[in-house]
Amino acid sequence: MPSEVRRRYGFNDGSLFISEEREDGVLIRPATAIPTALEEVRLKIQQGLDELDQGKGIPGEEVEEELKAMSKAFRSRKLK
Repeated sequence: MPSEVRRRYGFNDGSLFISEEREDGVLIRPATAIPTALEEVRLKIQQGLDELDQGKGIPGEEVEEELKAMSKAFRSRKLK
C-alpha cells in the first residue's frame, strides 16, 4: 500500500484493520478495538482505585504481568 494512502487513512505499523473480500478485490479499512466486556473493565479499575485509596499497592512487576496476560487474552478473543 503506498505511503500516501497509509497516512491518509491512519495506518501505521501494528494498526488494526478490517479486511473484507469482495468480488472485485479486497476492501481494507481502519478498525478500533473496544473491550467487549466494558463493565468488567470499569469494575476492575474501580477495585484498583479503591485499593489505592486504602493504601494498598501491587508491585510494578505484578501489574505488568497481569496487564500482559489481559492483553493477550483480549487479543485472542474472536469478535463476533
